[in-house]
Amino acid sequence: MGILIAYGPDGTTATKLVASVVGDPGGEIVGLDRWIVEGGDIRGVPTITDEVAEFFKRHHVRKTHTQEALAGCPHEEGKDYPMRRKCPHCPFWHGINRFTYEPIIEPPATRSVEQVIEELSETRDLQPLLALESADGHREALTGPLLTVLERGIGDPAGTPEREATLFTYALYLLAKWRETRAYPLVLRWLSLPGEGAFDIAGDIVTQDGARILAAVCDGDLEPIKQLVLNRDASESGRGIAVDALGLLGVWAEVPKRSVDEYLLWLAKEGLERTGGYLWGALASACVDTEVIEAIPHLRRAYEERLIDPDFINIEELDEVERGPRGKWIEREQDLRPPITDIAEATRWWGNFGKSEIERDAKDSLFEKMESESVTLPPAVSPKVGRNSPCPCGSGKKFKQCCGN
Repeated sequence: MGILIAYGPDGTTATKLVASVVGDPGGEIVGLDRWIVEGGDIRGVPTITDEVAEFFKRHHVRKTHTQEALAGCPHEEGKDYPMRRKCPHCPFWHGINRFTYEPIIEPPATRSVEQVIEELSETRDLQPLLALESADGHREALTGPLLTVLERGIGDPAGTPEREATLFTYALYLLAKWRETRAYPLVLRWLSLPGEGAFDIAGDIVTQDGARILAAVCDGDLEPIKQLVLNRDASESGRGIAVDALGLLGVWAEVPKRSVDEYLLWLAKEGLERTGGYLWGALASACVDTEVIEAIPHLRRAYEERLIDPDFINIEELDEVERGPRGKWIEREQDLRPPITDIAEATRWWGNFGKSEIERDAKDSLFEKMESESVTLPPAVSPKVGRNSPCPCGSGKKFKQCCGN
């Protein structure tokens, strides 16, 4: 089946057409092409209309579906403008649903500022969804207290009480979601803590989402991150997270990717001290995930010098990314680790999170029923583990650096 979708800077003028061919209903796309014009409506250009018809004919399409309404902005997130940002070229689409054209109305806050802080300080089995939802409505009032919480936690990472440590972790995610630049120096200080200081206050969040948090609050200012990378007094894990954050900034299109690639290449070639450990593994991982092809020969040399632990990232990944196709790993990285916009989704891996009360009550009722009827319970199903998630084996490494390699 052939599908034709139009995009444009507003709801009436189409400047881009995307034609795709789907093998089976709901199946994979087996053919794709696109056409773009700078001005006017592309649907009125005869030569393009002919090319679209020829495309479908070439793929032996017998039935086509054309979406009548425009499907949104013609620019591509993560290429033409930064990920999870508003397209600067198409203000028409800001704040409206691109399917219904209705304004997007944010849900009202159901918790007060005090209640949000209280609920985000509690250690619980279920996610504090209403508190997280309400926090956005109190952003201005909450920002100052959350920055203060970061300041206190960094000052005494090992001695911070449990409730404040829990609030500290939520503060990191909220300030990252809000792209709060005032948090930038505090996040840098957190990741620069010597020894295990960053883990003392925030646990596995350091390796799981530290790079996403750092990248979100820096507003494209790379120099302080580069300083952390080269700071030998900081922990090796913090320096590795800084390398990871630089890669993400290029992948998210927050800064020109070429400038990040050149810096990562310099690190692999001569910038890092030639001492094996976590930092070299982080650099190799970043170069793979962001396809810094020019760095691969230098990373192979680092393998030969035993600077990179093969249990962290294996050399076959270097071969795979070098063979291509180009863009595959970058797209996967964009999909796996986009900017933080949904905190509930970003923190599903915490403890026993991941189920709503309704889902959990339904599951408990099902298990009670099965037990009462003497039905054998099925074996537990392991959840899908993301490449950048903590490895379920308990090693403390990311899955891609441990059992997933």
